[in-house]
Amino acid sequence: MSSVTSTNNNNTIQVGTHTVIILNTQNSIKLKSNNYSAWHVQMNALFIGYDLTGFINGTKLCPAETDANYNYWTRQDQLILHAIITSVDPSIVTTLGNVKNSKQAWDTLKKMFASKTRARIMHLKERLTRFTKGVSPISEYLHSIKAIADELAIINSPLDDVNLVIHTLNGLGSEYREIATAIRTRENPVNFDDLHDLVSDFENYLNREENNTSPPIIATANAAFKGKPNNFKRGTASGPSNSNSFRSASPANLHGIVCQYCDKPNHSAKACYKLHGYPKRPSGPIAHHARAASRPAPHDWIMDSGATHHVTNALDNLHVTNPYYGNDELLVGDGSSLHIANTSKTSIQTKSHPLHLSNILHVPKISQNLLSISSLC
Repeated sequence: MSSVTSTNNNNTIQVGTHTVIILNTQNSIKLKSNNYSAWHVQMNALFIGYDLTGFINGTKLCPAETDANYNYWTRQDQLILHAIITSVDPSIVTTLGNVKNSKQAWDTLKKMFASKTRARIMHLKERLTRFTKGVSPISEYLHSIKAIADELAIINSPLDDVNLVIHTLNGLGSEYREIATAIRTRENPVNFDDLHDLVSDFENYLNREENNTSPPIIATANAAFKGKPNNFKRGTASGPSNSNSFRSASPANLHGIVCQYCDKPNHSAKACYKLHGYPKRPSGPIAHHARAASRPAPHDWIMDSGATHHVTNALDNLHVTNPYYGNDELLVGDGSSLHIANTSKTSIQTKSHPLHLSNILHVPKISQNLLSISSLC
């Protein structure tokens, strides 16, 4: 007869040269009539982790009674059967009254609940097709969509990213038409995580637009003027307008400066808009350091202490674009006017977190991308 010795942790039993594993399912999900898929995933992971799946799928058959491994196989199989029985609800245990081994118990439960699983798949897919955002916040809507997709994955009917994104876009309201169209026409597909970020940002944009009751501000860039500056308080200089009378927008000059009044970076208290007030704006959008450019558009951004809007020259810097049909143009320092093609929004990745920008002007012939400091404060 084989010798039996318990190990120190009481989770295994030594049977001859084999180790019998005691499975603990006391804190597991109990199988009920409506959660077979979750229970199956849980138990299957347990058997795979202990390398015991051969007992429940029939690949590790019971040896003959005269075989030296018979005692080990029988004891391990009965402990697996015990783990299955203790993991089901008392109302279901009675259906396992006649089973003799773990494979019979496993197959009996699978047969009982397989048809219910197929019906559940059909129900979830139909629900996903009909599911809409309605008046729910976008985060709640996306969470509900993901919950349905996760449940389908649990019952071995997963959705790929393309189908999940399509279902999500179909359930958005008409106010999300612009971003839905932009995502559908992208050359590279968007996964669900990226879609979550994009539509969440767009919801924030819609909320800001709804709450913004003030009239739109005419765009300027770097606060340059034709003639004398009009009450320009940040970097002011008396006398005729001069390109050297304004504080440079170079990042090297602004780096490391923190305002003592508003605690915002890239300017001092002497030039703080919140302390001294914002400068009066000219009648049309203009730019000083910017020049018309025929070279490829750069992707770097320059901090602009006088701009009221962010300006970019490249469409690939933007997430969503809206054609601009107004009459305003951007006036640059050499006196020429540049066409404003689109308005948009985007995000710039910083070292700590993404910087979300809205109300961006797309001016294809501007020579440099400009970040408006006043819009960031």
